[in-house]
Amino acid sequence: MQRIGIIGGMSWESTAEYLRSLNQGVRERLGGLHSARLVVATVDFAAVEPLQVAGRWGEAGDLLAAEARGLEAAGADLLLIATNTMHRVFDAVAGAVSVPVLHLADVTAVAVRAAGLSRVGLLATRYTMEQDFYRARLAEGGVTTIVPGEADREEVQRIVFEELCVGRVEDASRRRLLAVAAGLVAAGAEGIVLGCTELELSVGPDDAHGLAVPVFPTTALHCRAALDLALGG
Repeated sequence: MQRIGIIGGMSWESTAEYLRSLNQGVRERLGGLHSARLVVATVDFAAVEPLQVAGRWGEAGDLLAAEARGLEAAGADLLLIATNTMHRVFDAVAGAVSVPVLHLADVTAVAVRAAGLSRVGLLATRYTMEQDFYRARLAEGGVTTIVPGEADREEVQRIVFEELCVGRVEDASRRRLLAVAAGLVAAGAEGIVLGCTELELSVGPDDAHGLAVPVFPTTALHCRAALDLALGG
């Protein structure tokens, strides 16, 4: 079993879900007392978030690249950036190490295409919805995206940063997220990508049944793909 390195802490709430999902996945695949071999670096999100707001992505990339080098030095065989938004600096991270860095959008595109779909609605932070670093990567995998209108984008952003990142999971916000997703379906989305790791803390498989289209939880997909590599297949 290879050792998976995780760059997390953005937020630690969703990083904890990565740890749970990877360990549960190993137990399901190997049975017994097996657990995942992990090396984890969690950054202080309070230092990263202002860089996002200010558009200082170069500095943010340098910060995560340093963490990636530390994980490689600690023996990681492959790396995960445990946040969709910070794939904005994927190239800086991947360029800092010699081990593979598994891109979240790539594994998501594979899952969408495997479901026979090519057009999805994207729920995420406003950086991920509005900038092209993530949507363009999905497009390279044959998947086009539509995003909510401005007011809905701001509301999703608020729910993520003011609630989910600090451990608050509100029923009213879950309903609002599902309403935004339903609007994307009405606009032609064949599926919904939960393109923010925190969104899976609010919208689970049972919650999404009413949308009548597939929902793609990117954290779960990322972890599954990482285990495919770490376990050799």
